[in-house]
Amino acid sequence: MLKQKKVSIVVVSALFGALALAPGASAAVTSRPTTAQKLQLQYLVEEEKLARDVYTFLAENVTSQKFANIAKSEQTHMDNVAVILKTYNFFNPTLTRAAGVFRDKELQALYTELTTQGSAGVLEAFEVGVAIEELDIKDLEKYLKSNSMPADMRLMMERLLKASYNHLAAFQR
Repeated sequence: MLKQKKVSIVVVSALFGALALAPGASAAVTSRPTTAQKLQLQYLVEEEKLARDVYTFLAENVTSQKFANIAKSEQTHMDNVAVILKTYNFFNPTLTRAAGVFRDKELQALYTELTTQGSAGVLEAFEVGVAIEELDIKDLEKYLKSNSMPADMRLMMERLLKASYNHLAAFQR
């Protein structure tokens, strides 16, 4: 009986361990983001919104399915950043903003510039896609240089970086 109980405890422990490592499982939070990292997350979610909103605009005004497809992916990226913001009880500046409206003034100006540039034609629209993804990659690589980032935040940014490289390749084809 004691041996059976011991085996059951080992099996249950192994199951909980496996569940913790499963995709989508919540990682144990080992540290809290700094104030600078909080601001990075808030900027990052707006940067992902910029990509989504510009691509949505271009999908409606340029004849390429790529923009609609990648806009959906950018929404997923926003959702991923939102999970991290919520985990740490940080304000998400995108929750109450309409398409094309940003808290960050530089992103607001960039939205106007990119939608104007992308409206000139298909080639210009793809150039806008490249510019957005290059901006995302630059910022994510800069953020990931920090060694003291919480594991869940790092994992999310690494996934966004990989996706940005995929989007960049799609716009360069």
